[in-house]
Amino acid sequence: PPWVGAGGMSSPNTVASAAARHRGAVLKAYRDLVDVVRRSSPVAARDAMLEEARTEIRANAAETDESKRLDLLRKLVARVGYLRIVTPKGGRHKREGGTFVVREGELVEDGGESKGKRVADGKISMQEAHDYHNRLLKRQYFGRKPPPQPPML
Repeated sequence: PPWVGAGGMSSPNTVASAAARHRGAVLKAYRDLVDVVRRSSPVAARDAMLEEARTEIRANAAETDESKRLDLLRKLVARVGYLRIVTPKGGRHKREGGTFVVREGELVEDGGESKGKRVADGKISMQEAHDYHNRLLKRQYFGRKPPPQPPML
């Protein structure tokens, strides 16, 4: 075969595997684009953006020039990157988030900024607050004796 001894030519298997890798990269970028576009706000713009991406990818599917294909892939990845910046989080990689606060062994639904027990409000005494602080220190040091604290004023 002519590609065996030739210095600049590659085998058909190498060309096929490069094409398969490129196809996989384009499909991944397209899936990422679909995820980001589905999170974008105007519904009419979503459909238009997806249709534009589909037609552009299909129109360039038969491209054989390697540098042209890589340039088109870079443009698609750049478009996905820009849309990620301007679109709110969510989609395929969505994680549940929020503030979780546990007070006295119970999960508190509201945020951590609730008033709770405070000396300034007069809800607890200074001695109770100091005892609570020492309990928290002991917990922080996993039941071992914490370092000495300054005396209570």
